[in-house]
Amino acid sequence: ALDLQSKALNYGSHHELLELVESKLVESNIDYVSVDSLVQLEEHLETALSVTRSKKTELMLKLVEGLKAKEKLL
Repeated sequence: ALDLQSKALNYGSHHELLELVESKLVESNIDYVSVDSLVQLEEHLETALSVTRSKKTELMLKLVEGLKAKEKLL
């Protein structure tokens, strides 16, 4: 998870990644987008998605732990 987060920091925020994708597609001729460019964008988006899923899982586990602690108090 830490490796994914460090990679994500190199790529910027998810919003920035989406803007990058849009700018690459706009600046490229719609009839021609290089495969390398698309592969690189796919890797960036996959990393961002992995980081998002990891953070979501972490938050859900903290929430469950909190609920279990509240349950013990009752």
